[in-house]
Amino acid sequence: MSDGLQIVLCPDSFKGSLDATTVAAAMARGVHAACPTARVHALPMADGGEGSARLIAQALGWEWQLAEVHGPTGERVTAGWGLDSDDRRAVIDVASACGLDLVPPDRRDPRQLDSRGVGELMSAAMDAGIRQLMIGLGGSGTVDGGAGMLAALGLRFLDGDGDLLPPAPAELATLAAVDGSGLDPRLAELEIILLSDVDNPLIGPDGASAVFGPQKGLAEADIEAMDAHLARLAKVFVAANLLHCPTDTPEKTPGAGAAGGLGFALNCVLGGSTQMGASCIADLIGLNVAIARADWVITGEGQIDGQTLRGKVVAEVIGRAQKHGVPVAAVAGRITASREELAALGLADARALCDGSLTLEQAMAEPARWIATRTEALMRTICERRN
Repeated sequence: MSDGLQIVLCPDSFKGSLDATTVAAAMARGVHAACPTARVHALPMADGGEGSARLIAQALGWEWQLAEVHGPTGERVTAGWGLDSDDRRAVIDVASACGLDLVPPDRRDPRQLDSRGVGELMSAAMDAGIRQLMIGLGGSGTVDGGAGMLAALGLRFLDGDGDLLPPAPAELATLAAVDGSGLDPRLAELEIILLSDVDNPLIGPDGASAVFGPQKGLAEADIEAMDAHLARLAKVFVAANLLHCPTDTPEKTPGAGAAGGLGFALNCVLGGSTQMGASCIADLIGLNVAIARADWVITGEGQIDGQTLRGKVVAEVIGRAQKHGVPVAAVAGRITASREELAALGLADARALCDGSLTLEQAMAEPARWIATRTEALMRTICERRN
């Protein structure tokens, strides 16, 4: 019988459409439409990308704070962040201060943009007395190697004459040295945890410029020059002896290319440690305990493809459910993986909004409706199998 089925819902956001909490709510409607007696436990997920801070704050009951900071174009924006004042912890998303969605399409030239708002957001958190800061690294619109963030925290970029330079890549063409004497002293006592799902180095064919630059508006013709700029940036930090780096070659450190090189600044310069975002967030929200009590788990994301295995939410959920012997199904905007790939991933079932009966435009117009519809159909199949 399907009475009393325990269903855990732990989707990621459908990027460009719905946040994870809204996706989970739509899934819950679909579950109850098919099986009114099912007991649903919604645990929306994230992998360190935009929305991670809000999700963590909501799940753990942290206070939600607002700070006015500089956006990537220099204009002021309001960024939110989560605060656990009892245990002196905080969480921020870099996307809230330097996200791609904060850059108008006609201004998406990473040579002119910087991440200073991230440093200002870190300062706001330190003003609240925190000792641990989690930083979600997804969704940035900058490729400045974290120079803007470091400048906001007190580091100075200098030309050959010792004159101060602005931190945007285009302004650092004459960079000769860095001066860390003015860095905020509170950073020395701050534990920084980076939440990321990429391991790209700072430079090279898999680096920040080549892989992520074009997504943020960097012209193909400018990739080589931006890569050379990031390499020069790393070298001046080596020369200044300002690195706390896990390797002898900071520009090749795994994850240094995350968020347009913010991974380099936060890890190699400020001494942060990196965790896979989906794994860390799953631990924080108690996903294992919920899965252990479940009959089925339903997850999902905007697209299930060949990248799903690389530290994404769906793969993380499946891995944890398999340890408890709980089957997992997924609802996604699109599925480009083959049946064989889905089976290898460990999915017992998978439904796409765009399955041939629905166009992308129709799905984007009413995503919550169609997520609920696909989840309802999925649940009817689950109940039939159970009965």
